[in-house]
Amino acid sequence: MKIIIQIPKTRDDFKAYYDLRYQVLRKPWGQPKDTEKDDYEPISQHFMALDEGTGKIIGVVKLFEKSPGVGWFSHLAVDQHYQRKGVGMKLLETVEEAAKQSGFTSLGCMSRLNTTSYFEKRGFKIEGFPTHYFGTTQVVWMEKKLT
Repeated sequence: MKIIIQIPKTRDDFKAYYDLRYQVLRKPWGQPKDTEKDDYEPISQHFMALDEGTGKIIGVVKLFEKSPGVGWFSHLAVDQHYQRKGVGMKLLETVEEAAKQSGFTSLGCMSRLNTTSYFEKRGFKIEGFPTHYFGTTQVVWMEKKLT
């Protein structure tokens, strides 16, 4: 499988982009539709991974400026049938490169506690204390210095 990274452009692109975010990040926890979006959507850079063979959107992520010099990526989601196949890694590489091009000196995310080891393997360090996100889900700020 070849993974292609694109920027969503059309209404249909964004519909599929947000639907994947909802299916992976909100629906399993009983969250209502539209909770997959936040106030930062208009000022974010959006990226989607596609399976070249099918054209299907299989992963998504967004990036925006948290504070001067600090990029924040969020809503990293990979279709469950494509997990553990390099899709998340490809999206992270894309976000890191976009952050560098934007002049950010560090890149971070709010990671669910069960995914911190994934990000630690990619150079991110826990930089805060866990906080409640929704229900019993807890998240923690993780950050990586960019060179």
